[in-house]
Amino acid sequence: MNINKWFFSKKLWLQGGIIGVIICIALFIFNILIYFPVINSIYEDNIPQFTLILPMATGHFFPIFSDFIVPYGFLCEFTVPICTSWSAFQEMGSVPWALETGEAGYCVVQTMTPTDACANLSEIIGFLGLLLLLLVVYFILGAIIGMIIEKLKK
Repeated sequence: MNINKWFFSKKLWLQGGIIGVIICIALFIFNILIYFPVINSIYEDNIPQFTLILPMATGHFFPIFSDFIVPYGFLCEFTVPICTSWSAFQEMGSVPWALETGEAGYCVVQTMTPTDACANLSEIIGFLGLLLLLLVVYFILGAIIGMIIEKLKK
């Protein structure tokens, strides 16, 4: 009952913002616990594009699929060398390189990547950042609706 008193003692724009955040969280839980498991069980591996319309319309697609949105290694230094083109024979500019199997050869094209720990941390930061942005958007939308209702009541 105290929450009820506290909530209704606030201005309508704040009430609307809080309701917006609650709706955002409820939609996120719905998508994670109900919508995606049902879609996955119906279509298995061949999920059609139209099934993503609901999460995209509500904005929940972006934090959930932030792995594809946030650039790989966001906020990381690219310090770990990987070989993207390997040869058994030495070529001009190649570097001696051993494969994971232990086979010795030469790396023709070498690129740098971030450490796994930093890449994982950047994915978490991207997810939380997009989630916070979504919560702020829902709060603002709720607050605008609350202000409109408040002006209509006057």
